[in-house]
Amino acid sequence: MINYTCTECPFRAEGLDDLQRHSQETGHVGICKSEAASAGGKLSKLTKRLVAAQGVTLTALGAPIWACTYLYAKWQTAEAEIAYLKSPSGAGRNLKNQDKRRDKE
Repeated sequence: MINYTCTECPFRAEGLDDLQRHSQETGHVGICKSEAASAGGKLSKLTKRLVAAQGVTLTALGAPIWACTYLYAKWQTAEAEIAYLKSPSGAGRNLKNQDKRRDKE
């Protein structure tokens, strides 16, 4: 037997016509709930295996993805530092000025 339940209020209907009438009157949305799904509530063996496989896959991929993200961020930081050092107002200019002062002394 199929039961219909409103998602916004406690209304329940045994037929689709009742649910449609309630939906038209109130503007609420209903969903279908069968007794088989609500009575057992147990996952099948296949579903359990799929959930376990998904967890293992996410764990296995999580570490390499994190490592790649970390290394990419380090690389971006190094590139920015090199660009600063090569810039006219960067540390390269300051080092050259210090060398010139040292030569004068």
